[in-house]
Amino acid sequence: MLKKEPIRVVLESLTHPIYKLFSSARRTWEYHDMKLDVMPGIFHPGWFVTSVLLLEELEKLNLPGKRILEMGCGAGALACRAAQLGADSYASDITKTACRNAEGNALTNRLNVSVIQSDLFDQISEKHRFDHIFVNPPFNPTYPEREDDFAFCCGEEYEYYISLFSNLKNHLSANGILTMALAESCDMERILEIADSENISYERILTKRKWSETNYLYSFSC
Repeated sequence: MLKKEPIRVVLESLTHPIYKLFSSARRTWEYHDMKLDVMPGIFHPGWFVTSVLLLEELEKLNLPGKRILEMGCGAGALACRAAQLGADSYASDITKTACRNAEGNALTNRLNVSVIQSDLFDQISEKHRFDHIFVNPPFNPTYPEREDDFAFCCGEEYEYYISLFSNLKNHLSANGILTMALAESCDMERILEIADSENISYERILTKRKWSETNYLYSFSC
């Protein structure tokens, strides 16, 4: 089990209740010239550093003609931006609320995003092969008790990552890449061990420290 730094324990004890209060109300967030609605209980892309890191990584890509999936899309910020940049854009989430949120944001911004309600790849056809998949995964090794817990809980045995990596090869194109945000507060050793068990290659492509935590982007390929 990871042992957190004392300063991080203090910060989490303060920020978690603040975020719960913040996310209990409808919010808006602007990114480039998109205006996004964030429904109550939906993971807010502007609150977490990892969401912005993924968006910044997206900006580096040549997207026209590429098929992109934002998995665990929440409000659909990345899927909407990918569509804006010319991608064949998809978004998926396990919750109906998040799917409605992403669909609404695509409609408001006049963007074409295909939204699929799915538990990871379970409801996504294998005919859909993606050039890029982006995911900001849950880190807490607990089981979700409410709908808004899915953004944070990966299961006591890390079932989220077991399912994700065991099915990844069936949904990436020949040279496809999954880009994942991780942080020092998660059990990266366990997560990468699961990737190793599925013979998935990975590389750390970004390290960035902000406030009390170091955040990372990893690329995964089959």
